[in-house]
Amino acid sequence: MLEGKKIKIRPIEEEDIDTLYQWSNDEEINYWSSGAWPLNTLYTRDQIIDKYLENPSDTYRYAMLNENDLLIGTIGFKEVNIPCRSVTLFIVIGEKSYWGLGYGTDALITFVRFLFTQWNFHRVSLDTWDENLRAIRTYEKVGFKIEGRQREARFILGNYHDAVLMGVLRDEFLALHGKLQVAKSGRLE
Repeated sequence: MLEGKKIKIRPIEEEDIDTLYQWSNDEEINYWSSGAWPLNTLYTRDQIIDKYLENPSDTYRYAMLNENDLLIGTIGFKEVNIPCRSVTLFIVIGEKSYWGLGYGTDALITFVRFLFTQWNFHRVSLDTWDENLRAIRTYEKVGFKIEGRQREARFILGNYHDAVLMGVLRDEFLALHGKLQVAKSGRLE
């Protein structure tokens, strides 16, 4: 289990499926996470189980927990490119009462550090859409830089929007956030 200042990250378990199914059917969560409302709501419960537990393909998905072990979101990566040591990151805070409170920032810092120091990736990228300004500010706070746009690549509620492409390199991230250190107590800091 990974631990940040506010969050814990662990593998997704069967007990998480009902909550993940609820989030996949929530208009506001899907609107901000991907702009894919109502497309994401077409998943059945069995498809959610298949997606998260049985056949995750080349996608690695994890549960994000708060300080009291309440499931508040998911984080993960996909599109692993071994020769380039790069990967694409995704994150969703499904519990809306945790939006804007720093849980996403803490999860991103914790998880991206893990990807750079344990998986030995050189580059982490992600994308969002142009009106998701809260997410863009969070990504920039973590160290991601806007690298480009795909014009009108997203169709959201009847309108085309640009996809915003962002990335961070290992050296940039570690200069900003540092590596974990083992304290004399034996805990990671």
